[in-house]
Amino acid sequence: MVVSKSAQLAETYIERPATYKWQKTRLELLEPEQQQRRAKRRSEAAPFVLMVLLIFFVAFAYMCLDAKIGMAGFMINDLDSQIEELQTLSLRTELEIGVLSSLARIESYAKLHLGMIYPDIGAVHYMDQQVSNMLAVQLAVLAVDDAGPEMEPEVAPRPVLAVWAEAMRSYHLLTTHN
Repeated sequence: MVVSKSAQLAETYIERPATYKWQKTRLELLEPEQQQRRAKRRSEAAPFVLMVLLIFFVAFAYMCLDAKIGMAGFMINDLDSQIEELQTLSLRTELEIGVLSSLARIESYAKLHLGMIYPDIGAVHYMDQQVSNMLAVQLAVLAVDDAGPEMEPEVAPRPVLAVWAEAMRSYHLLTTHN
């Protein structure tokens, strides 16, 4: 049977709605099976999705911790440089203190700028009158000895160290009683 092309097209056009209806019915019958397959695919995909999310969060946490470690390293290097600067400054300050506190420098500054001189030993007076009197007598004895043998001292000479020891003892007694 020879059928023209237009007849074939008309036949296809007529069959199409019937085919469509049949397929729709077939789909309605197969829909619970497809839903089960979809549910099965979702349940099979859930561990994969969870694994991907876990890997993402672990990678994110690693990057955050790496950034914190990097910042801590930067801070450590900065603090190390500050420590080195402070040590250098401390050494310079100690050197300057040593130069400024040398006794020769202090003495020359006191003489030149402040007009200070060494005191006359005869003008030194101690807190204890008795010790001061004993030292005055000793100085008088020394002055008489230097002046000549014709004058005799009024008091028997005592060694200078004994006078100093007695002065220290009386000073110590004064400071402990006050």
